[in-house]
Amino acid sequence: KQWYQRRVAITAGGTMSYTPLSKTVIQPAIGDFPPINGIVKIHIKQLLTDGTVLSDSIANHPLGHTIDLTNTHVLSSLIDELMSMVPGEISQFLCKHDQMMAGLFSVDLPLDQDLILEVEMLDWFGQDISPNLDKSLLKIIVDEGSSKNHPCWTGKCTIVLSSTETPQEQEILFRVGDGPSYNVPHHVELCVLTMRRNETCRLETRQTTYTIRLVAFEKERMLYKLDVLEIAKLAEELKIRGNNAYKANKLRLAELYYERCITYIDSIVKSDHNEEVAALVRDCNLNLAQVYLKRSNYSRAISHATTVLWTFPGNVKALYRRAMAYEEHGMYEEATKDLAAVLDVDSGNAAARALLAKVKSGKHERSEEEKQKMRTVFKKIDTENAATAEAAEPIKSVWDEAKETCPTELATEEAYKVYADQIAEEQRIRKEEAAARQAEYLAANPPKKKKKKKKKKKPVENQVTIAETV
Repeated sequence: KQWYQRRVAITAGGTMSYTPLSKTVIQPAIGDFPPINGIVKIHIKQLLTDGTVLSDSIANHPLGHTIDLTNTHVLSSLIDELMSMVPGEISQFLCKHDQMMAGLFSVDLPLDQDLILEVEMLDWFGQDISPNLDKSLLKIIVDEGSSKNHPCWTGKCTIVLSSTETPQEQEILFRVGDGPSYNVPHHVELCVLTMRRNETCRLETRQTTYTIRLVAFEKERMLYKLDVLEIAKLAEELKIRGNNAYKANKLRLAELYYERCITYIDSIVKSDHNEEVAALVRDCNLNLAQVYLKRSNYSRAISHATTVLWTFPGNVKALYRRAMAYEEHGMYEEATKDLAAVLDVDSGNAAARALLAKVKSGKHERSEEEKQKMRTVFKKIDTENAATAEAAEPIKSVWDEAKETCPTELATEEAYKVYADQIAEEQRIRKEEAAARQAEYLAANPPKKKKKKKKKKKPVENQVTIAETV
C-alpha cells in the first residue's frame, strides 16, 4: 500500500516524472514489504538483453549491498520498485534504452541493447536512529505524516503510545526531554524528534517494540523572524523554566532549557549585547556547571565554568564549581589554584576551606597510593627477574664456548699447531702471489715520471726613484 501511495504521489505531484520499470518475478516469496524509510540488503546484477553480464554486486559485497530507501541519489528509479519486493524474492527489471538516455542509470549501452537489473532481496530493516548507530533503535514508518516540521527539545507534544508490554494505547501530553516523568522512555523521545504530525511508526528496541503516533506538537520559534527584545524575553523564560526543573530535580530537562537559552542568546548580534544579556549567559553557564556536577559530567562542568571565567575572571561561583569538578577529576593542583583564588576574594568562605582541606588530603592519599603502586611494580619486576635468572642456564665463559664449538680434529695441541702452520703457509703463498702480480703489472705499465713544474718567477716591480725638486 505504501509503495503504491508513494508511486501515485510522485506521479501526481508534478515535481518529478516517474518512469516505471518492467518487472518480472523469477523467484516469488512471501513476507512483508520494506517501509518507506527502510534499509534493504540486496544482490544486484546488471546485464544486457543478450545475456552479457556488466557487473555483479556479489564480487564487492558478498554479504549483500545495503541501500537506504530515503536516499534518492542511489538507484533513484529503482527505489520504488524495491519497495514492492519481499525478502527472498528475485526479480528482473527491464530498463529501455530511452530510459537510459533520460539519465536514470549511468551505464553506457549499445544502441540495440537494453539493460536488465536482476535483484535478489535478502532482507530489510528500519531506519537506525540510535545515537551510536548500533541498530539498537530501528524506526519503521507505518503511515507517513502530513507536515514537514518535527518536534524540538523542551517543546510540548501529544503522542499515542503502546508497546508489546502494554498493548493498550495511551494518549500522553509531555515536554520532550521530560519524558521519563510521564512514563515515556528516552528512546521514544529520540524517535518522536524524527516524526511528523499524524505520522505513525514502529520503534523496535532490543527489549520491546513500541507503536507511536504523533498527534500534535509545539512548533519551534524561528529566531530570524524575532527582534532582539523578543529573543531576550524568550531566553529569560527558558532560564526560569530551567530553574524550576532544577528545583524539581529534573536535571536533564534543566540542562536542555539552559542550553536552548544560550542558543537563543547566541543568535543576537554581538553589538546588541548588553549587561543584562551577558548576565543571563553567565547565569545559564553557572547553572549548567552545577547541573553537570550533579550528573557527574565533570568535563562539561569545567567547560561551562571556564566560559564564565573568560568574561568574569573573579567569579566566585565559577571558581568554586570548577574546583569541585577538578577535585572529582583528580586534578588537585588546578583545584588548589581555583580555591586559593576564591579565598583571596572571600577569605571567610567555609565551603572553599573545607574543599581545600579535602583536596590536600586527597592529594596526599593519591601520592601515597602512587608510591604504593610503584613499589608493587618494582617488586613485580624484581620477582620476574629472579624467576628468569633461576630458570636460565648458567653463563658460560668464552673458553668453555670455544671448547664446545671447536672441531674434534683441533681439540689437541699438536693438531692445532699443524693447523696453525697450514694457515701461515697459505698466507705466505698468497702474499707471494700478490707480489708477483704486482711486479708483472709494473713491468707492463711502467710509471711515468712526473715533470716538475717550473715555478714562475714573480715579476720584479719597477722601482721608481722620485727626484727631489728644487
